[in-house]
Amino acid sequence: MIVRKDEGFPERPVIIVLYGTAGVGKTSMFNTCNNPILIDCDRGADRAINRQDTIIAKNWKEVIQDQAELKNYLTVGIDTAKAVLDDYLMIHVTEVDYTLKKNKLKAYGAIGDEFKLFINSLRSNGSDIVIIAHAKQEQDGDLMKQSPDVTGQSKDLILRIADQVGFVRMENNHRTLSFDPTDKTIGKNVARIAPQEVPDESDPRFNTFMADIIEKVKKSIRTQSEDQIKSQEMILELSDELAKCTDSDNLMAFSAQCSTAPESVKAGMRKAIADKVTKLGLRFDKTENKFVPNVEI
Repeated sequence: MIVRKDEGFPERPVIIVLYGTAGVGKTSMFNTCNNPILIDCDRGADRAINRQDTIIAKNWKEVIQDQAELKNYLTVGIDTAKAVLDDYLMIHVTEVDYTLKKNKLKAYGAIGDEFKLFINSLRSNGSDIVIIAHAKQEQDGDLMKQSPDVTGQSKDLILRIADQVGFVRMENNHRTLSFDPTDKTIGKNVARIAPQEVPDESDPRFNTFMADIIEKVKKSIRTQSEDQIKSQEMILELSDELAKCTDSDNLMAFSAQCSTAPESVKAGMRKAIADKVTKLGLRFDKTENKFVPNVEI
């Protein structure tokens, strides 16, 4: 399907990564999603608050056996990323191809391929996806950063496909969630959601906490798409106006008009304006603050 530049993208499922130390309540937060089901590979679902439907599988084959049922749920949780990728899928790909036991690099590539197929299947069902991970400290240059605990290229894959990556932690006995990347934490915040305190389980707001987060992410993506359409329409209108410019005075008036446009529009018009200035044999004189004939001295 081709999405034209003047068309909005269709709404799609989103992928959220939640990571934090053990016991901070990541799985309980997932249970506040809209119509969720959890794939529990970390054996911790029974400790979570407000438990929802859960797949308890001993291996990846058992997960796949229940895959058809997942289309009946609006949100699918994977708990945890390390357990699924490094344990379940590692065993699975080496059982399918025993030569991978001696080639770890190729095995991790096969794991990534299997995981992407599974994620794409969930997306095709229209399911939102929440990937849960433990946190670990990693060296990043001179700094130590909290990062999702997933091995090597599998972590790179998860961070790349995620729309939001949030760090969950306890601060002053209050659970907080932040998607912002910082000097101390890995993050991804496409929707520009401010750091916030997670409501207590006794607070009615907690019951839909992650469902509300996911809706904010979807709304942000829709709004950005709509803004891009508006920017493209404005660029087309300004391009028509620019084509009518025939002298310095026209260009000065046009520049004043462009100065009030959004930054994305101004960025889209810069080359067109520069080309028009050259075509008219002009240059901008900073002293006179206007376009003047480009006469070589």
